[in-house]
Amino acid sequence: MSSQNPPNVVKILQEQGEINDELDYAIMSYLIKNRGAGYTACQPQLVELEGNKKAIKMNLDNTFIDSDNQLMGLGIVGTLYIELDGLQVIYSTSSEDLVKNIEKLKNAGVQPQTRPKGKY
Repeated sequence: MSSQNPPNVVKILQEQGEINDELDYAIMSYLIKNRGAGYTACQPQLVELEGNKKAIKMNLDNTFIDSDNQLMGLGIVGTLYIELDGLQVIYSTSSEDLVKNIEKLKNAGVQPQTRPKGKY
Protein backbone atom coordinates (compact mmCIF):
# COMPACT_ATOMS: atom_id res chain seq x y z
CA MET A 1 0.00 0.00 0.00
CA SER A 2 1.84 3.12 1.13
CA SER A 3 5.43 3.59 2.26
CA GLN A 4 6.72 5.20 5.47
CA ASN A 5 8.33 8.19 3.72
CA PRO A 6 6.95 10.49 1.04
CA PRO A 7 8.29 9.75 -2.43
CA ASN A 8 10.96 11.97 -3.94
CA VAL A 9 9.46 14.44 -6.43
CA VAL A 10 11.92 15.17 -9.23
CA LYS A 11 9.68 17.42 -11.31
CA ILE A 12 6.28 19.11 -11.15
CA LEU A 13 4.58 18.32 -14.46
CA GLN A 14 1.40 20.31 -13.83
CA GLU A 15 1.25 22.86 -10.99
CA GLN A 16 -2.52 22.66 -10.51
CA GLY A 17 -5.48 20.81 -11.89
CA GLU A 18 -8.67 18.98 -11.04
CA ILE A 19 -9.54 15.37 -10.41
CA ASN A 20 -12.76 13.74 -11.54
CA ASP A 21 -15.62 13.01 -9.16
CA GLU A 22 -14.94 9.25 -9.07
CA LEU A 23 -11.32 9.73 -7.99
CA ASP A 24 -12.37 12.42 -5.50
CA TYR A 25 -14.87 9.98 -3.96
CA ALA A 26 -12.28 7.18 -3.85
CA ILE A 27 -9.77 9.45 -2.11
CA MET A 28 -12.31 10.64 0.45
CA SER A 29 -13.30 7.01 1.13
CA TYR A 30 -9.63 6.08 1.58
CA LEU A 31 -9.04 8.96 3.98
CA ILE A 32 -12.10 8.20 6.11
CA LYS A 33 -11.27 4.48 6.27
CA ASN A 34 -7.52 4.88 6.87
CA ARG A 35 -7.06 8.28 8.53
CA GLY A 36 -10.49 9.08 9.97
CA ALA A 37 -12.88 11.93 9.24
CA GLY A 38 -11.67 15.51 9.16
CA TYR A 39 -9.36 15.58 6.15
CA THR A 40 -9.96 16.88 2.66
CA ALA A 41 -7.58 16.18 -0.20
CA CYS A 42 -7.00 19.36 -2.20
CA GLN A 43 -4.67 21.20 -4.59
CA PRO A 44 -3.84 18.31 -6.95
CA GLN A 45 -0.52 18.44 -8.79
CA LEU A 46 0.82 16.08 -11.43
CA VAL A 47 4.37 15.17 -10.46
CA GLU A 48 7.19 12.96 -11.64
CA LEU A 49 8.78 10.79 -8.96
CA GLU A 50 12.14 9.05 -8.88
CA GLY A 51 12.17 6.14 -11.28
CA ASN A 52 10.25 8.11 -13.94
CA LYS A 53 6.90 7.35 -12.23
CA LYS A 54 4.03 9.81 -12.51
CA ALA A 55 1.75 10.52 -9.58
CA ILE A 56 -0.93 12.88 -8.36
CA LYS A 57 0.19 14.74 -5.24
CA MET A 58 -2.55 16.16 -3.05
CA ASN A 59 -2.34 18.19 0.14
CA LEU A 60 -4.47 17.18 3.12
CA ASP A 61 -6.41 19.99 4.77
CA ASN A 62 -7.80 19.55 8.28
CA THR A 63 -11.51 20.30 7.75
CA PHE A 64 -14.68 20.29 9.83
CA ILE A 65 -18.22 21.68 9.94
CA ASP A 66 -18.64 24.50 12.47
CA SER A 67 -21.72 25.36 14.55
CA ASP A 68 -23.08 27.54 11.70
CA ASN A 69 -22.89 24.57 9.29
CA GLN A 70 -19.95 26.14 7.43
CA LEU A 71 -17.13 24.04 5.99
CA MET A 72 -13.98 25.21 7.79
CA GLY A 73 -10.32 24.37 7.33
CA LEU A 74 -7.40 24.78 9.69
CA GLY A 75 -4.69 24.28 7.09
CA ILE A 76 -2.50 21.77 5.30
CA VAL A 77 -1.44 18.97 7.65
CA GLY A 78 -0.18 16.30 5.27
CA THR A 79 0.15 14.91 1.76
CA LEU A 80 -1.16 12.03 -0.29
CA TYR A 81 0.39 10.53 -3.43
CA ILE A 82 -1.56 8.43 -5.93
CA GLU A 83 0.27 6.62 -8.70
CA LEU A 84 -1.11 7.70 -12.04
CA ASP A 85 -1.25 4.34 -13.82
CA GLY A 86 -3.17 2.22 -11.30
CA LEU A 87 -4.59 5.06 -9.18
CA GLN A 88 -3.34 3.39 -5.98
CA VAL A 89 -2.26 5.35 -2.91
CA ILE A 90 1.52 5.06 -2.67
CA TYR A 91 1.95 7.40 0.30
CA SER A 92 -0.19 9.18 2.85
CA THR A 93 0.93 11.10 5.92
CA SER A 94 0.40 8.86 8.95
CA SER A 95 -2.52 9.41 11.30
CA GLU A 96 -0.09 10.23 14.11
CA ASP A 97 1.69 12.88 12.04
CA LEU A 98 -1.62 14.38 10.93
CA VAL A 99 -2.65 14.83 14.58
CA LYS A 100 0.77 16.29 15.46
CA ASN A 101 0.55 18.74 12.55
CA ILE A 102 -2.94 19.86 13.61
CA GLU A 103 -1.60 20.57 17.10
CA LYS A 104 1.34 22.51 15.64
CA LEU A 105 -1.08 24.75 13.69
CA LYS A 106 -3.30 25.27 16.75
CA ASN A 107 -0.30 26.03 18.97
CA ALA A 108 0.93 28.54 16.37
CA GLY A 109 -2.38 30.39 16.71
CA VAL A 110 -3.70 29.49 13.25
CA GLN A 111 -7.44 30.18 13.06
CA PRO A 112 -9.79 28.06 10.93
CA GLN A 113 -11.00 29.69 7.72
CA THR A 114 -14.11 29.12 5.61
CA ARG A 115 -13.53 26.67 2.77
CA PRO A 116 -15.46 26.75 -0.49
CA LYS A 117 -17.90 23.94 -1.11
CA GLY A 118 -17.02 21.68 -3.99
CA LYS A 119 -13.61 21.40 -5.61
CA TYR A 120 -10.71 23.60 -4.58
